[in-house]
Amino acid sequence: LSVGGGVLLFIILYRFFPSLFLKVHKPVFFVIGTLSLSLGYVGIVVPGLPTTVFILIAAWAFSKCSERFTIWLESHKIFGPIILNWKNYRGLSRSAKKLAISMIIPTFVLTIYLVFSLVGDLIFGCLGIALCTWLATRPEPPVETNN
Repeated sequence: LSVGGGVLLFIILYRFFPSLFLKVHKPVFFVIGTLSLSLGYVGIVVPGLPTTVFILIAAWAFSKCSERFTIWLESHKIFGPIILNWKNYRGLSRSAKKLAISMIIPTFVLTIYLVFSLVGDLIFGCLGIALCTWLATRPEPPVETNN
């Protein structure tokens, strides 16, 4: 509820009070970027927490508030290629897709087995299938060859 209220307040500021929005948007986007980046790092070691999504959100948020952090993130050894592939091609490399799907399937299966009722299992299972399908159908960036 508090996140939804914050988003609503942000939209109201943007729409009706643009001068106030311009004063507060950079710190807000910086907080969003920092939290997303932190969750992305946690997602590396916690199965089920989507690293790629949080890193892409962090890249988007930092692009709205800090050129320095945007450049740092885009040149990051691990996250840079993911961000640049998404930014330039709206796609993911085949290895990123395989890794994401190979982590999603066991996480969703285990969660379905341990947590939900039959209705919850069906809903969560459909969400997992939709997520894997969406990931699998993203375009792949061109592969660079060194000749």
